[in-house]
Amino acid sequence: MRHLLDIKSLTRKQIETILERAREHRTSKIYPKTLTGKFVLTAFFEPSTRTKVSFQKAAMNLGAQVIDFVPETSSLQKGETDLDTILTLNMMNFDCMVIRIRRNGAPADFARCVNAAVVNAGDGTNEHPTQALLDAMTMVEHFGTLQLKVAIVGDVIHSRVARSLTELLKKFNAEVRMVGPKGFVPESFEGVSLITNDLKEAILDVDVVYALRIQKERLEESYPNIDDFFRKMQINSETIKLAPKHAILMHPGPFNRNIEVSDDIVYSERSKILEQVRNGVFIRMAVLEYVLGVIELETVQSVETSVAGR
Repeated sequence: MRHLLDIKSLTRKQIETILERAREHRTSKIYPKTLTGKFVLTAFFEPSTRTKVSFQKAAMNLGAQVIDFVPETSSLQKGETDLDTILTLNMMNFDCMVIRIRRNGAPADFARCVNAAVVNAGDGTNEHPTQALLDAMTMVEHFGTLQLKVAIVGDVIHSRVARSLTELLKKFNAEVRMVGPKGFVPESFEGVSLITNDLKEAILDVDVVYALRIQKERLEESYPNIDDFFRKMQINSETIKLAPKHAILMHPGPFNRNIEVSDDIVYSERSKILEQVRNGVFIRMAVLEYVLGVIELETVQSVETSVAGR
């Protein structure tokens, strides 16, 4: 059974294949019904707009039937565990389960117990592989390469997005930097060229400024003044000038307006935030095709070659 649980387990060639397939979907006028007869379950134990809806749209674009599991109205409210819930749903013969959950490693645990393909749609502070893939697609569309300088800004240490994106960019020889308030960036991270508390130092010559959401639901009990804590890392019309003019702004969403990003920059010409949302559908179409055996991940042109040939 194929699963997509993390970025670490994907090779560079496999990532290139997913990106190329997603680009094919983006340029297609009629989507192939490659998942006709398949049943996809979206099981989100944490709130989501972009990821859940884009997975549902992706599956339906390809002809699959989609069923949304809603924890708030399920037997979880009666004391059932998440594992027992997944095992119960598994007996209903889904072809794919797309799972978001607070517990690190839970999708991998579930994948060992079910007959369906499992896609990790975000587990705790661990990984968010499809977010990294759609981010890569967005960067390639703009720059034609992933050999870039990327500064990840904000609460890095609690971010599954930062972890997956860094793992992906390392495979393409990108230079990754991490910047945030003291205590919110790791002391070390394999393959990262710079870890700092100085925003100017981090974004001085980068291609991408990647702002992260402040995860208030995880932090407010420990940091009651969390907004003020992060405002010095805010990306706004002034701080974006610290980066080169060609640098773009990215953010995984949802964003806290006028905290990590300001109103005057969030949808500016430099922002690729809405393009990220659009590309999420196409990436997730390709991912569903991969885990359900529609596409193989052996043969594809390199990212640079395929983009140059558009």
